[in-house]
Amino acid sequence: MNRMLKWILLVVVLILAVGCSAFFLVNLHALMRVAPTPIKTNYSEDVNRTNQEIESKLRNAPWQGLRYIREERTWRFYGVAGETQQIDLIQPMSLVKVYYLEANGKLNFTWAATEIRFAGEPVFSLAAQPIREGQLIAVQLKGDYVTESGVYWEDCDSEYCHLAQMIDTLLVLDDQGTGISNGFIRHGWEPPTYPYYGFLCWQIESAENTQENLLTDK
Repeated sequence: MNRMLKWILLVVVLILAVGCSAFFLVNLHALMRVAPTPIKTNYSEDVNRTNQEIESKLRNAPWQGLRYIREERTWRFYGVAGETQQIDLIQPMSLVKVYYLEANGKLNFTWAATEIRFAGEPVFSLAAQPIREGQLIAVQLKGDYVTESGVYWEDCDSEYCHLAQMIDTLLVLDDQGTGISNGFIRHGWEPPTYPYYGFLCWQIESAENTQENLLTDK
């Protein structure tokens, strides 16, 4: 009799255990089927709005694209300053992201050096004044070693020119040894968007006063 009672109790316990497990699994499945509340984000809208603001500034610049100014021996294009970045490539340097318009009107970006820290020397600045994000800037290459056909770094004997030539040819664009600057000047090839492939070691100036004057004249 005791033995029979034990078996009956064991069967009841097993039935209860199976029932509890089934109840738990059914409820868990129901919880998993509840759709999570979507998280609203305005990231895409913010990016589009920022790009529109950048394009508006660029279209109101003195001109779009790269242009040679013969009397100044200068190649210049206008851009809008973006984020900054520190990089240690040959020498420690500070870079700024530069948004610009391609020949087809498409918004693109590259990087340009703002400061170079040569060992044992004062910081060499390529920016005439501090650059802030969202600022309209003129990015230009000028000097006796600059002509309408391109830049000839080998004709300049400064540390800056030697470094600029090395940065310029991190990415050789053809079998003629064309670097980033001359590819941009001669063929309209866009400079890299990834700084470890190279960037522009050109001079930078604020162009906001120029833009204001143009808008006033209009």
